[in-house]
Amino acid sequence: MNDEIYPMSQDILIVGHGLAGAILAHSLLERGQNVRVIDSCSPHSATQVSAGLINPFIGPKLNIPTDFDNCMDANLHFYQIIEKHAEKKFLQSIDLFRIFLAVTQKDRWNALASPYKKKTISPSQCSDSGLLATYGAGVTKAWKFDSQGFINFSQKSLSSQGRFQEANFDPMRWTDHLVIFCEGYRVIKNQWFNMLPFAPAQGDVLSIESSKGLHASNGTWHMPDGNKGLARVGSTWRHENLESGPSQRARDEIFKRLQFIPSLQNASINSHLSGVRSGTKDRNPIIGRHPKIKSYYLFNGFGSRGCSTIPLTAHEFTNFITQGIPLPQHKNLSRFL
Repeated sequence: MNDEIYPMSQDILIVGHGLAGAILAHSLLERGQNVRVIDSCSPHSATQVSAGLINPFIGPKLNIPTDFDNCMDANLHFYQIIEKHAEKKFLQSIDLFRIFLAVTQKDRWNALASPYKKKTISPSQCSDSGLLATYGAGVTKAWKFDSQGFINFSQKSLSSQGRFQEANFDPMRWTDHLVIFCEGYRVIKNQWFNMLPFAPAQGDVLSIESSKGLHASNGTWHMPDGNKGLARVGSTWRHENLESGPSQRARDEIFKRLQFIPSLQNASINSHLSGVRSGTKDRNPIIGRHPKIKSYYLFNGFGSRGCSTIPLTAHEFTNFITQGIPLPQHKNLSRFL
């Protein structure tokens, strides 16, 4: 037990209402904590460009993260509660066509023993579906999360309870609160936590006209947008000029990598957005308590896997705050101190 914070009786202020801040706020409220959330509503939020794809197979080697099963258990539990309140689905199961880029990838897929692996699709079967896949594809059990819909619901719900305010953080105003910073990539400008090894990355996403009903990816993904005749496609990675906004270079890169769907090469663009993910050097979240200011905490650094990892990490963080249960060391900011 961490006797310095348990039992925890202070009111809590969450700074930032992106995906991390919103999920943490509702997790703490479910535990009976008194929570307020402020957000500066600044541009370049990662949430606005998130496709919400939760894919168990990561990277060209199709590796499954060691914590993926636990992450999905936490996701399903968290959204079951939220969807009951919202009377709306935010998380849905999908079939994801994973396009093989090399024979080694196909061999790797065939050697996998995983409940998330559904079946193998031949090149000719891919062609019948309008996909160009020299080595075929693997159909994956995956999920799609409506991140923007959830954020909108969360803000409306918190506002109706008097718990949400559009404002910048003023340390003099919140001296009687326990403060948790969930600012996304803007943590690099946070004077109390910017010494930590964050590695934010800008990403561009396009909304294009598409009649394709398939969820498909070769590293670049195509995600149908309901029944609107649109799809979200992307995304790109860039570690410099983070706030430069959407670029022609990113647009060209997305279409070049989208060549596995030939019919979309001349698709009309409905919108082009850019956001910044808050990544870290070791690709693990950075969460925990400030080493000197005992009322300041950090919940950040989820990167491109945020849709899958935040609910579990919010559960762990809530246990830490309310019960003094130690944080996983590979996520605890103390590993860098």
